[in-house]
Amino acid sequence: MIRIARTGWMMIAAASLSACGGETDGPGDSPQPADAPAAASVAAADTADTTRITPPAPPPPAAPAQQDTGVTAWRALEMPSEPWTQSAENPQALLRRVRDVVAAQLEEPDASVLPTRMESTSADSATGILVHPDQADDSVRDVEFRLHMRRQGATWTVVAVERREHCRRGVAEGGLCA
Repeated sequence: MIRIARTGWMMIAAASLSACGGETDGPGDSPQPADAPAAASVAAADTADTTRITPPAPPPPAAPAQQDTGVTAWRALEMPSEPWTQSAENPQALLRRVRDVVAAQLEEPDASVLPTRMESTSADSATGILVHPDQADDSVRDVEFRLHMRRQGATWTVVAVERREHCRRGVAEGGLCA
């Protein structure tokens, strides 16, 4: 029969209990709080043992390009086509006019269900966003249109339109909603 000396047994018990977050209570040991590091309990049981337990380093965060944002890339639409052929006296009015034409094409009785916002405005150019929210599609949640507008004389016109989708389940390999 193999016998383990009392102090050897106490060291093994102290190390085991400390690793599990428990307390030790034996000769030469003082109770350790549950959140005390395991190395402190092992060192208290045997001062000759200098083993230290360090937690593993957390994984590095994923690079932004690798993260799935759930939004597809902007894609240019063919110009000119309705409703993008509108004009107005300022970029805000042009964005509202385009919104109203899109709402009429969608047979929406209230154009305000299509939110808009201006992204940037300068003396001769502006960029605005038109959102078609709450799609009845199981993969696409919202569709956004980015309108690039330019002043030509006294009126503003749309010179380019881009489209992207906000996906319900993420973006698939081909760049479309999954």
